[in-house]
Amino acid sequence: MKNKKLTIVGYVTGLLVILASIVRWFIIWNDPSQAILGSSIGIVILGGAYAYQRFSELTEDIRDLNKGMDAFRIWNLDEFEKLKKEE
Repeated sequence: MKNKKLTIVGYVTGLLVILASIVRWFIIWNDPSQAILGSSIGIVILGGAYAYQRFSELTEDIRDLNKGMDAFRIWNLDEFEKLKKEE
């Protein structure tokens, strides 16, 4: 799996937000509602990084598939031209 820099930054940021929320709102001050809110924000960041990674992988796969289909089409047209010339 090829990770992009933006994905890695998103994962690290999400984990830092989650850890900071847990430390700040469970250990330093006891406010579980704020801890849940902060952890939820971190989870959303992690989800966004994951979605970006999946979409970029799918985009690369589609580009590769299109290149292969274009090459096949060019080869196919060349073969039809050869058949027309033989007739």
